[in-house]
Amino acid sequence: LSRLAPRSAIRPHCAPTNLRLTCHLGLAVPPGGGCRIRVGADWRTWAEGRCLLFDDSFEHEVRNDTDRARVVLLLRFFHPDLAPARRGA
Repeated sequence: LSRLAPRSAIRPHCAPTNLRLTCHLGLAVPPGGGCRIRVGADWRTWAEGRCLLFDDSFEHEVRNDTDRARVVLLLRFFHPDLAPARRGA
């Protein structure tokens, strides 16, 4: 689980490799669009019960400008284009 406190942010960062994809399933998402994620140049918002999928090798950051915490289930899995032989490395 990933919890982002009210009125907080995660600074821009990126993963060291593009071998995986990241999925966020919204569990508790403040309404109104004040809690968002930027991946590359695109800003997105979460929705409860919906998945947001992204390649975390692109620079990304998170902002929560609301008075409520954001909670997502964070899942990571191999990129589907990754050859099976590379998955065990």
